[in-house]
Amino acid sequence: MARLSENRYGKSRVRLSRITRHGDHHDFNEWMVEVLLEGDFETSFTEADNSKILATDTMKNTVYSIARESKAATIEGYAQELGDYLLQNNPQVSKVSVEVREKSWERLETNGSREPTTFKLGGPEKQTVLAMRAMVGPWSITSGIDGLTILKTTK
Repeated sequence: MARLSENRYGKSRVRLSRITRHGDHHDFNEWMVEVLLEGDFETSFTEADNSKILATDTMKNTVYSIARESKAATIEGYAQELGDYLLQNNPQVSKVSVEVREKSWERLETNGSREPTTFKLGGPEKQTVLAMRAMVGPWSITSGIDGLTILKTTK
């Protein structure tokens, strides 16, 4: 009989653009989201029973749905909301990992004033978060910046 020692699967490269509309301006975020699930999926591999598998298109649509309703001000908060939702609504999932990478968009300035609804790409760097949590246990959050280049010419 086949036995799996470890298994996980998920959905990567889910591109998400979120516009928050305020009365006089918009906020814009562009994220790349990856979701990995661990849990009781052994029968999918050993008995061809996919009843416990959450389809990757469902994961993608969940990423969009949670983003639409999210009140999180940071990618860390969003990653936790998404992970909590997946854990609470899928009893076969024992651990979730959510990685979010955010592009740096800045408000465009013209004639000395900031445009309320126009943005430009700030640079190649990306804010990142890796949020992991088991069904029982606290969140493990690792945040950082990837691709940031700094040049110092004195002191």
